[in-house]
Amino acid sequence: MIVGIDLGTTHSLVAIWRHGASELVPNALGQLLTPSVVGLDDEGRVLVGQAARERLHTHPKLTTALFKRYMGSNQQVPLGGRSYRPEELSALVLKSLKEDVERAFGEPVTEAVISVPAYFSDAQRKATRVAGELAGLRVEKLINEPTAAALAYGLHQRDKETSFLVFDLGGGTFDVSILELFEGVMEVRASAGDNYLGGEDFDQVLLEHFVQCQQDHAFPGVEALLQPLRREAERVRKLLGQAQEAEFVVRLDGRQWRHRYTQEAMAELFAPLLAR
Repeated sequence: MIVGIDLGTTHSLVAIWRHGASELVPNALGQLLTPSVVGLDDEGRVLVGQAARERLHTHPKLTTALFKRYMGSNQQVPLGGRSYRPEELSALVLKSLKEDVERAFGEPVTEAVISVPAYFSDAQRKATRVAGELAGLRVEKLINEPTAAALAYGLHQRDKETSFLVFDLGGGTFDVSILELFEGVMEVRASAGDNYLGGEDFDQVLLEHFVQCQQDHAFPGVEALLQPLRREAERVRKLLGQAQEAEFVVRLDGRQWRHRYTQEAMAELFAPLLAR
């Protein structure tokens, strides 16, 4: 069986082709998105996905994320007393996705098409292939992420020659690509971006502003509530993408702290990031 994998900076997902269409495959928790986080439990067993993400801030020396940013480099990531290369950590995420599909369909997964940023160098692409091989996959093809997005929207089926601008604001990176369609062939003509700008940066701005607003209300501090704060910041950001206003609420030991945000207030907070 062959699968398609989006190996993301903050989240990853896997799909198969069935009944003439792509179909996303949920993980063991029933979720389509698997956090690109790897960790070790207290007994040294490997954790991948949500189980690892929940320990990211409580066990920082045993958990790591955002390692896609270092693909193709000599960067070593310390984890539980030893060092891992970025492709080794990515391989653990790929292996988890592979096992999700095998569990769902009862067939071995041997091949994969993996999406990569258009700006990835040869070294970064080679590292991605190595990660696939370490996960037990034969990487049939690496597809540029903006090309995959254009194909998903059916842009390749248009008759006339044309160009497209694809914005990809992910959890950890931001990419902009110009694609050209010529005689049915989609080609990336130019690509640029910010490898350190994504949804998590917007969440952090919201989190820090909320904490600042609570300084006169006996707020216990960021460390005591870091996980709830991050979850609530993400929830409020997403909600304000649709609603005019939303309330940021955190609770601890029977106490609660609140702050109401509007779309206008959020836009003002995010202005420095958007200006980048």
